[in-house]
Amino acid sequence: MHIKAAVDARKESGSDIVIVARTDSRQAISHDEALWRVKAFADAGADVLFIDALASVEEMKAFCAVAPEVPKMANMLEGGGKTPILSPAELEEIGFRLVVYPLSLVGVSMRAMQLTTFSVPLYPLLVE
Repeated sequence: MHIKAAVDARKESGSDIVIVARTDSRQAISHDEALWRVKAFADAGADVLFIDALASVEEMKAFCAVAPEVPKMANMLEGGGKTPILSPAELEEIGFRLVVYPLSLVGVSMRAMQLTTFSVPLYPLLVE
């Protein structure tokens, strides 16, 4: 298993890297398969667990019940993901310890790049 190899390599190197174990098997195979895999990842020593595309709050709760000592990550893919969008408080109540909002972060980053580019003194020369 790749997770075990990563954990072993981390131990050998003395690194403090965090190993996030992810599975996409929820959509490809089944929810039960995804739960089995994250349990195996936890047993192998993963630091954080993530199942992509959980389809309901019930599936999210079942995920958080597996290996409760290992932090779980949620992906709140605004405007298009399979996973229900919940507030940080709701996610914490279910059992999630980490959450990512990838589209929000990309949007903010793009706007910051636009503002920076347009504020450069040479901008008028670039558009002539």
